[in-house]
Amino acid sequence: MNIRQLEAYRAVMIAGSVVGAAELLEMSQPAVTRLLQKLERDLNLALFDRRSGRLVPTQEGILLYEEVEKAFVSVDRISEIARDLKSLDVGTLSIASLPLLALDFIPEAVAEFSRMHPTVKVTIHVQMSSKVEEWAAAQLIDFGIADFPFERSTFERPGIQADEFCSTPYMVALRADHPLATRSVLTSDDLKGERFVDLASTTVGRHIMDQLFVSRRVQRNVVAETNIVAVNAKLIAAGMGLGFIDPFTAQSAAARDLVLIPFRPAIPMRLAVLHPVHRPLTLVARQFIALLKLRRNAIVASWTACQVTSSDAG
Repeated sequence: MNIRQLEAYRAVMIAGSVVGAAELLEMSQPAVTRLLQKLERDLNLALFDRRSGRLVPTQEGILLYEEVEKAFVSVDRISEIARDLKSLDVGTLSIASLPLLALDFIPEAVAEFSRMHPTVKVTIHVQMSSKVEEWAAAQLIDFGIADFPFERSTFERPGIQADEFCSTPYMVALRADHPLATRSVLTSDDLKGERFVDLASTTVGRHIMDQLFVSRRVQRNVVAETNIVAVNAKLIAAGMGLGFIDPFTAQSAAARDLVLIPFRPAIPMRLAVLHPVHRPLTLVARQFIALLKLRRNAIVASWTACQVTSSDAG
């Protein structure tokens, strides 16, 4: 018994006749007939009743077909994997990301990925979260990373699948010579009247922060605001005031000399990987996302340890 015999048998079961099977397989009818006869001899089973020139599957033939279909599903999957494996070293990867990750985190991951897969061409589109969503829905990218909408527990937008990439609290960033730099934990009351470098009003994080401070009737003295946290970090380092920072920006050169202090109650930063529903992730994309998650795990673990240590010290 061989795969060609099973292909002929499967084609007859699908088409309902030797004529139809021959057309499916692009073979002659006698060749299909010979393959069927050889299969029956090898298995010592009658798979068809020959009635008036028609092939009618026997009970044994019907049961065997169920198993053959399972085998061909596995064969098709092997072919798909082989295509993916081939494309892993010759393919392309198109990513869209909000600036928070696109300035340092993703480029560093791309450099590492490229060392492993030097022939893969990677395109990075730096966009705000709303644009990342649009591009994912339009199937213009393999995947994107954007703010997870804070007002919903799940991401709901037609054409997009969203998987949470990161959920961790912001911390307050300030210079070592700031009067609050020795505190182990800060609250909204501590920031009343302080010069504040804020996120832009178009960002999800800013909306969450505004809601918290309004609910506590605390007025911030906002002296600057931008939609890129790395720019905020530079302004804070230059003595403009203090502000919230995320674990990815905290790794950058812009934030290297800043003091980071946990804030209570925690203000969450949630990010999601977005990709088109009708465009399954390629193996290249899955491999790259896996690498991003490994790098994320190390950063978030360090961030969490910093918060615990600061809280214990207080």
